[in-house]
Formats: sequence, structure tokens, C-alpha cells
Amino acid sequence: MKTIHSFLLLASLTLAATGCANESGVTVGSDQRGTNPAATNAGYISTATDQPDFSKYKSYSWSSQITDPQNSVFFLNDLIFKGQIRDAVEHEMAAKGYTYQPDNGDLVVNFRTFDQPVELASNDNLGAGYWSDNERYAYNNRNKVKLDRGSILVQMADRQKGVQVWQGYASGLTDGNVFDKNKDKVYVAIGQIFQTYDHRADKL
Repeated sequence: MKTIHSFLLLASLTLAATGCANESGVTVGSDQRGTNPAATNAGYISTATDQPDFSKYKSYSWSSQITDPQNSVFFLNDLIFKGQIRDAVEHEMAAKGYTYQPDNGDLVVNFRTFDQPVELASNDNLGAGYWSDNERYAYNNRNKVKLDRGSILVQMADRQKGVQVWQGYASGLTDGNVFDKNKDKVYVAIGQIFQTYDHRADKL
């Protein structure tokens, strides 16, 4: 745990700004979203009143594919790599004051990796099975995100409203032409992603 803290401290020192590259060549960004998925523009924040009320979120649960111990398809078929990301995200959620609940958390947290460039414009781009049949969360198709090779994407969904409310990413985690799975760099990248998340579950 002490090692993780040192990695995340380094992340806070190296983060330049949301959506820009830092000295390590990693690009970080995020966006938040809202509205009811039954609306015409599901997931699109059209007015200030559509903004999610993050003060109501106190707990979180993992998505079903994160809790599936055999699911490695979204993590370059590497369960150890998946575990590294999960541990880092779990640490950041706790640091933001969120309580983990195996079921029925206020937020459902999901993540995946991309070894090649991708444009996210709908749930289809996330991959079949990324959200299970009972996890139908609207994607903001008006706010397309282009990710470079070597990307980690973290997403949060409002369980009750059935809509994604936030996503953050880090791109450029590469070693030559392959994804750089170095544990130190993974923890730093996740720390950088959560630097862009401006909400807490507590009042600190």
C-alpha cells in the first residue's frame, strides 16, 4: 500500500492538465454526462439542470465483467494486468471517500484497455459484453472521444438512472508498438485519470 501511495503522489506531480500530455507522453482527459436514457438524446447533457448531482453518490460497485474472475477480454487477455488496474481504481475511489458495496452501489464502475487507436461514439465501440444485459447505460453519442494506442478508460454509471455520468482516460501507455503494462506506470496513469475527477463522497 505504501508503494501505491508513492506512485499516486508521483501522478499528482506529473499531471499537467485535463486533456493534455504530460512529460511522460501520456494524455489524460475526462468528461461527465447526464439525462435519462429514455430521452431523445440519451446521455447528452443539454442544460445545466441535466448535470448529475455527484453529491448523492456515496458508494460504488464493480460492473459484472470486472467481478468475473475469468473475464480478461477487455484487458489484453491478461488477468494480472486487469488486477493491477482494479487495485489502482479501487484505491482512488477509496481516496475520494467512496464506500465499496458488492451490490447496489450508487455508482457502477467499469474500465477497459485499448492497445490500438479507437473512437468512442456508442456502447458498440466498447465491445460486446462490456456492459451486461442488465447494465444498460446510455452513452453520450454527441461527445465522441478519440483515444490513442495504449489507453485505459474508466467509466462511472448512475445505477438508478441508468446513465453514464463520468468517464476518464489515459492514453499513450506504450513501449514501442505494444501496451506498456509496467505496474508503476499503470498506477501513475490511474492516479492521473482521477486527478480530473472533481467530486468526493465525503465533505473533505
